[in-house]
Amino acid sequence: MKKQVFNLSKGVVFILMWTLSLCLYAQGITVRGVVTDTKGEPLIGVTVQVEGTSTGTITDMDGNFTLQNVSSTATLEVSYVGMKTQVISLNGRTTVNITLEEDTELLEEVVVIGYQTIRKADLTGSVSVFNPDEMKNTIVTGTVGDALGTLPGVNVRTAGSPGREGKVEIRGTGTFGSSTPLYVVDGIVSGANRDFNFNDIESIQVLKDASAAAIYGSRAGNGVIIITTKQGKEGKMKIDVSSRATVQWLPKYDLTNRDQWIKLNDMAFANAGRQPANHFEGNTDWQKEVFKTGIVQDHNISFSGGNNGSRYFISGNYQNNSGTTIGTESERFTLRSNTSATRDFGDNVTFRIGENITLSHFAVDELDTNPIVDVYRMLPTISIYDENNAARGGYGYGDGSRDVTFGTNPFAKEDFTETKNSNLRIRGNAFTELEVLKALKYRFNFGFDFSNDQHSYLRKLGYWTYNQPYDPSSLNKNQAQYRGLVFDNTLEYNKKLGKHDISAVLGTSFFTSTYEQIWGTKNDVLMTSDGHYFDTLDAALSNPKTGNYRDLQKLFSVFGRVNYNYDERYLLSFTMRRDESSKFSPDNRVGYFPSISAGWRISNEDFFESSWINDLKIRANYGMLGNSNIGVWDWVSFITTFPQAVFGVDQNVHTGMTQIKLANNDLKWEKLTQVNAGFDAAILNNRLNLSVDYFLKETRDVLAPMQILMVTGNNGGDPYVNAVTLQNTGLELSATWRDRINKDFGYSVNLNGSFLKNKIKDIAYDLEEGFSQWDTKSIPGKPIGEWYLIKTDGLFRTQEEVYAHTNSEGKIIQPDAKPGDVRYVDANDDGIITDADRQHLGSTIPKFELGMNLGFEYKDFDLQIQMGGAFGHKSFNGPRSAFDRFDDNSNYRASYDPWTPENPNAKDPRPIYADSRNVRGDQDRWLENGSYLKVKQIALGYSLPKAILGKTFESVRVYVNAQNLITFTSYKGLDPEFLNTNIWDRSYDGGYFPNPYGVTFGAQISF
Repeated sequence: MKKQVFNLSKGVVFILMWTLSLCLYAQGITVRGVVTDTKGEPLIGVTVQVEGTSTGTITDMDGNFTLQNVSSTATLEVSYVGMKTQVISLNGRTTVNITLEEDTELLEEVVVIGYQTIRKADLTGSVSVFNPDEMKNTIVTGTVGDALGTLPGVNVRTAGSPGREGKVEIRGTGTFGSSTPLYVVDGIVSGANRDFNFNDIESIQVLKDASAAAIYGSRAGNGVIIITTKQGKEGKMKIDVSSRATVQWLPKYDLTNRDQWIKLNDMAFANAGRQPANHFEGNTDWQKEVFKTGIVQDHNISFSGGNNGSRYFISGNYQNNSGTTIGTESERFTLRSNTSATRDFGDNVTFRIGENITLSHFAVDELDTNPIVDVYRMLPTISIYDENNAARGGYGYGDGSRDVTFGTNPFAKEDFTETKNSNLRIRGNAFTELEVLKALKYRFNFGFDFSNDQHSYLRKLGYWTYNQPYDPSSLNKNQAQYRGLVFDNTLEYNKKLGKHDISAVLGTSFFTSTYEQIWGTKNDVLMTSDGHYFDTLDAALSNPKTGNYRDLQKLFSVFGRVNYNYDERYLLSFTMRRDESSKFSPDNRVGYFPSISAGWRISNEDFFESSWINDLKIRANYGMLGNSNIGVWDWVSFITTFPQAVFGVDQNVHTGMTQIKLANNDLKWEKLTQVNAGFDAAILNNRLNLSVDYFLKETRDVLAPMQILMVTGNNGGDPYVNAVTLQNTGLELSATWRDRINKDFGYSVNLNGSFLKNKIKDIAYDLEEGFSQWDTKSIPGKPIGEWYLIKTDGLFRTQEEVYAHTNSEGKIIQPDAKPGDVRYVDANDDGIITDADRQHLGSTIPKFELGMNLGFEYKDFDLQIQMGGAFGHKSFNGPRSAFDRFDDNSNYRASYDPWTPENPNAKDPRPIYADSRNVRGDQDRWLENGSYLKVKQIALGYSLPKAILGKTFESVRVYVNAQNLITFTSYKGLDPEFLNTNIWDRSYDGGYFPNPYGVTFGAQISF
């Protein structure tokens, strides 16, 4: 019994001791240590996390850290921005000292600069790199360039209607012609237009200065946007599926309803001494009827994979945009395929072959009217349909005996006209490469672009506006074909000899293109029994007309570039390109475009010691680019066979020929020279990356139209001359801060801004007075398109104020004015108000542009905020000038505060029908501050935890994104970021389509 009790006691003691040991084990140990860099300097704020738990801390001012209650078998994850993450097993240790090494991944980032790739750290030119992740939450419906608005020095204005492409301008206006940048896709010059699938993009680089873009010579004057598409990667097949749907709607004007409109209209008639008009019985909110909720869909699927010798990538995309107004819709299909294969012939010879082919079809039902203007030109008293107009189509519009307006009924216009455009396009490239000794590589690249365009316009019988003349039904058919071929041969050399690193490329490029268009039109189109019109020309009966023309152009180029790097400290690059273009006469076809650039990485010098600057490089360059923004045949005089004459005894009709357009045979290249200086820096363990650039860009021999009297026989438009010098100077700044607070939370902040000053430096020939529009002037010494308008000075409140408004000689300036009329400033003191009284009132070009990208990650959630703004310019509110005027009937502003004897302190002048004294268009009443800051998108995403995805799914992410919902501005129009492609008054809002508000719902799945 004692033995049993003794054994039992021993068992109890053993259990107690085992339990105590478990408690001690569960309680854990305390771990201390210090984190330093490779130089032995302590690192502050390093995250030390117990892997698989929420337990963690950060190092103090001396690099020390302490973790309590940690399992002796735990694993620590030590991470710091700019350093390589380390994973350390404790294995019972309580003291751990850690040395982190610098992460050189950022320095090793490679960018494409045209016919070559180069480490971003070795760049000596100005190149902005766009992260395609900024597009992952939204749908791009125009050009790829439409998404680049947050890059410094890149001005982007997008178009809000389906099928319309935006405008991209890099570093200001350097030409009077097209300022569209050169798009290079996978090494081939090719537009990234509305038919391009942005889901296929792997990377985008924007070459902004002459040094970076000089390899493209005469075609790079407007900058270059290089797009690299996705390629297959080694591994098993990867399937990516994404689906997005955006709900869109438009902002609205603050317009009067029926009763408010009648009150103001009757007042305008009374002030004009007229009896009130007879009003229609309608009660129509035209905005509510015309504007609608639009749906944009974008669905994409891709398959990729490969092995050591071959890779493939195949993608398909469907996009549909139903539009936010009546009368328009677009649809797109794209299919892309690229493959590549490699074979090694020993250790020193490698052969590669590959292709990249894209097939796309884009179709759009075009707007035949401008609904943004129609909704305020039409009156609320007019109904959409009017049975009194049954014989003229049945729609409502103005009437001379009642409410008079020449506004267009958009429902009628879209019903009685149909404009459809479609484009079938196949483009891509095929290449072969032969690499020898891992230093010398020959590449032949064949690029092709074939396009077939179809256009049809059907005019049905019907009326949409007052006093419209009869127009018979007609059908126009237009077909065009484009063929572009590129043949590139390049020889590339890369060799590192000790501290000397040399890379060079030498090549030739031959580009040829043909564009041919043929069209036909006929009147009196037959209809079916149920009222539908036939859509073939053979079904039209009268007045047949046809036409046909062909454009041909060729460009042959020889180019080369040498990059030299000594000891990762001294960088030098030289580029030269020779272009020969058929757009100019044989005497002026050749242009030479050189550039030179240098960089100094100060941070790699022995004397440079800084604990907070990780990398510092200064760089400067100078180069010349070209531009040929003229037509294919502008150097050739035009001859027409139109004239006919009757000769001879039999009085036969003979067809003659005559020259109708004079041409300048001495046309030559526009030549753009650019100086760029800047620096790049990585600071605070690569948390902060800075880039600053100053540039001076000057374009000489800018092509401008020369006005020639028609009596000289010139009847085909003004011929071009090399007459103008333009200058753009600017400063660009970009700062990116990236940090990770702990394992769960990280964030990034990117801010960039650009200052721009544009100037017409000089004008030759008889154009010294510049170019004048009704609202702007462009004169030497000033920017393009400065506002010149008649200044106003409030309202006359009394008749005495009218009499007191005199010039220096005592002459009453506005003798016909009455109390409540606008007081104009007589700038030239001649006693009358004329066009000569226009004064300089500001710029159409923003002085400063801002871009901002904020990104946050917390566990499986991500948040992206993108903002953009423009400041320092004025915008003319064209719609407000229309519905604030009463001389011609339109809808009126609901907040209009008219002067009356009972309201002498009113904000707005008295309305007067059929009287223009208060509403002349060249006054400054509607010139407003155009500055704005817009929240372009706010996107919240959630990625399903990998623990629940299993082996089938690699990732699953869902998100919601709000676009354009918040804008900070004092501008009173629909959208301060409207698109006006006219460089002479780019900030004139003529009722252009606003960017719609939108909310996107999407999902991305990878298998």
